[in-house]
Amino acid sequence: MNVESQTFRTQAALFLSLAVFTTGQSFLLVVLPPLGRRLGFADLHIGGILSLSALLIMVSAPAWGYLSERVGRRPVLLTALAGATLGSMGFGVIVYFRLSGVLSGFVALILIALVRATQTLVTSGILPAAQAYMADITTPAQRAGGMGTLGAAIGVGAIAGASLAWRVAAGNPALAFAVIAMLAAIALLSMLLVKEPVRTASMTISDARLPLGQIWPFLAITLASISAYSILQQVTALRLQDSLGFTVEESIARGGAALMATALAMIVVQACAVRVFRWKATRLLGVGAIMAVIAMLICTFVTTYSAIFATLILLGIGLGLMLTGNLASLSLRAGVGAQGKVAGVNVLAQGLGQAIGPIAGAGLHRVSPQVPFLAATTLLAIVCLVAVRAWRSAATNP
Repeated sequence: MNVESQTFRTQAALFLSLAVFTTGQSFLLVVLPPLGRRLGFADLHIGGILSLSALLIMVSAPAWGYLSERVGRRPVLLTALAGATLGSMGFGVIVYFRLSGVLSGFVALILIALVRATQTLVTSGILPAAQAYMADITTPAQRAGGMGTLGAAIGVGAIAGASLAWRVAAGNPALAFAVIAMLAAIALLSMLLVKEPVRTASMTISDARLPLGQIWPFLAITLASISAYSILQQVTALRLQDSLGFTVEESIARGGAALMATALAMIVVQACAVRVFRWKATRLLGVGAIMAVIAMLICTFVTTYSAIFATLILLGIGLGLMLTGNLASLSLRAGVGAQGKVAGVNVLAQGLGQAIGPIAGAGLHRVSPQVPFLAATTLLAIVCLVAVRAWRSAATNP
């Protein structure tokens, strides 16, 4: 097998692994809030579970990133995918027995919290290992395209998770969890077929230091943007239910459809902007941040489902540009020898954002269905200021 074919196979395996991981994450974020009500849980219970799992990512992801420098990217990915498979199976069993009346609400809540916590600790290595793996097999000139591939995988996963919520979970949530477990098993098999990337002596852990002075603005962007997006995922279905009068089943289906459209817009933009127009990372970041804050501001005040749907598509375009540019900027600023560490720290920032988002969304939703969207707009405005500053700085000092 020649080098190009081997690289393509590796990128395909990374794409599938990250897509499956994001499928499970997206599905849980869309389905658990309204499904929790059906299972007899309070909104804050589900928000707390999602926030706790995000906090666990903060603890474990940097450790996995460091470990990937020691033992390699592939072993970390294999362990994480095995955890994703078993965790999804556990969720399906618990939901099935709770809906069948075998489990009480209290026991089901405890079991879901335990399964989610364990699954999070094991699977949190996927993102840092995949990002570091991609950096290992791409040159600096190819970095934005490589990170765009990972961004597209995240978008595909978000679509798949939202699609399962839309088409399957409303009627049979246990079956949806079984489908996710099967996909994770397939991704595990694909990773078994690829080899560990070859790294030179200059890429070993002894040389790896985090250039915090160079990367902190991009970590701040990760934190604020993921917080805003997590708020959106937490409350979209609830807003449809409480503001527009949808039933639980309708809110799951319609919310899933809207978030699926958002993810589809992200994928299309990543493919076009990164691979066709070949914008620099800071330009992707700046333009995307401006579009995202405008979209979220409009979404805060619209009053119909069609308007919410349309503004979320615009948001997806902005996020597709912004997140890809931010990830590429982080990798390029980190340099060789620190890719696993910087990826782990970036996931820590994502975990903090995912911890802030669900609990903040659930709490603010109790004030008004529009207030969480206003909070997300404020966070994206901060992102916009930092991103535009980075864009202007890069233009001044190429």
